Amino acid sequence: MTGTVNEKSAQVTHSEVDATADFETKPPYGNLTTLAQAAATEHAITPAQAVRTYWRAFAWCLFINMGALLWGYDSQVGGGLLSVPSFRRDFGSLIDQQYVLAASWQSAFNSVSSIGGMAGAFSLGYISELFGRRGAVAVACLVSIVGILLQFLTPAHNNGMLLAGKLINGLSLGMFVSSAGSYCAEVSPLALRGITTASVNLWIDCNMSNGVIRGTGNRTDAYAYRLPFALQWIFPVALLVGLPFAPESPWWLVREGRIDDARKVITRLGGPTIDAGMQLQQIQDTIELEDSYAASARYIDCFRGVNFRRTVVATMVFVLQQGAGVVFVLGFSTYFFELAGFANTNAFNLGIGVTAIGIVGNLLTFYTVNRFGRRSVFFWGMLTCTTVLLLIGFISISHSQNARWTVAAFTIVYNFIYQTSIGPLGYVIFAEVSSAKLRSKTVALGIWVNSLFGMVVNIVVPYLVNPDQANLGGYVGFIFGGLAFTGTIWTWYFIPETKDRTVDELDVLFEQHVPARQFATHHILRSNSPSN
Repeated sequence: MTGTVNEKSAQVTHSEVDATADFETKPPYGNLTTLAQAAATEHAITPAQAVRTYWRAFAWCLFINMGALLWGYDSQVGGGLLSVPSFRRDFGSLIDQQYVLAASWQSAFNSVSSIGGMAGAFSLGYISELFGRRGAVAVACLVSIVGILLQFLTPAHNNGMLLAGKLINGLSLGMFVSSAGSYCAEVSPLALRGITTASVNLWIDCNMSNGVIRGTGNRTDAYAYRLPFALQWIFPVALLVGLPFAPESPWWLVREGRIDDARKVITRLGGPTIDAGMQLQQIQDTIELEDSYAASARYIDCFRGVNFRRTVVATMVFVLQQGAGVVFVLGFSTYFFELAGFANTNAFNLGIGVTAIGIVGNLLTFYTVNRFGRRSVFFWGMLTCTTVLLLIGFISISHSQNARWTVAAFTIVYNFIYQTSIGPLGYVIFAEVSSAKLRSKTVALGIWVNSLFGMVVNIVVPYLVNPDQANLGGYVGFIFGGLAFTGTIWTWYFIPETKDRTVDELDVLFEQHVPARQFATHHILRSNSPSN
């Protein structure tokens, strides 16, 4: 997508599109003069101008991203329900005069959505290419409705049916998050691409599962846990109602040969003032450029040539998130508050406060992602999270009340740092580093890896922290601090800067094997000859 053709873009000098060094070693790829002009136009428009011109694209991206809210809701509602007395009564067994959920079943209940998410993300690569980005969201909505229905109707002590419902709903969660990233990257103009892709993480954080469980958990009937399940229906139903009016990705339409439909969508997204013809030509020429590099677009192609490097970056951002201890710190924030001496109710309320602070951090990212770039924010976020994790480990050596208060305070600090950096930036980077040709599949692989490592960490951390196991408590900060430090070094050498780079520019940078540290400064020379 490109910005409005204005005076700034008209002032692009020939020196910016001259020279042939970067393209003469390869055969001609369509009209590279158009790509140069389109890139100059995109670079000229500011985020504020983009919001005014492309407010429809911005609004539709936020709408499609709403499906990501269910990802966050499902991940938190599972842990919350384990503390609801009627849930333990209906799905546990009576031991020593109290209802207890089997540890093995708890592990299955917490991880089955991740297993479904892995399968859903993988299938998204095919579904999205077959039905389009909008069609893939519709499929995810239908799957989600069925999965939620099974959970809602599960009778007491039918634990298998409840797990089946969680598994099916997990399929939709993987599709929702993958679809959101692809859609935002292809519908947003360059100036808004970082903001809209970062809002995927914002929607994940904006779930209200803790508040819902707080409101229903004291009920003594089955609706103490059925109502939290049922409220999930709001979002797939709302998406299904709005999807017929949502624009399809023009990139997908062009690949399907629906050129007139793509032109109409581009005009609709940007209004009558934009140069729809140039934007359409940019998409066509970029697709031609990518087709010249690789003729097919299968999952195996994500691991061939330069696409392997792009896939590694797209998946590693989520490995780094898990390695930076997000599950350890945020998942056990309430536990740390209780250790600090807060009553259970107050600890729970503080947990809700931690979520609110995370939302504020996400909103700040809307500014920092364009002001400071992806690579620098991600790197400094990793470095700062490393520091906080190590501090939690060192402070935990002391068992004083002041030390416990300090650890509790650092969980709040950590959440703010995480949600202003590596949390939302992971969703920006993984959507931007993939080629347009393989975006749906690369994004799907990113979510697959995210689900896999999230599941592994969720299983391992309780064994490290719980008093009846390793009982390391805050000392786990040393483990994740070491992992985060290693990840910080990896970030410096391998995470590229994708800010202010169009799709075709990123293609060239990866094809030329430009080091990640030089992505922001490397000058791309374009041929200005009519034949090219």
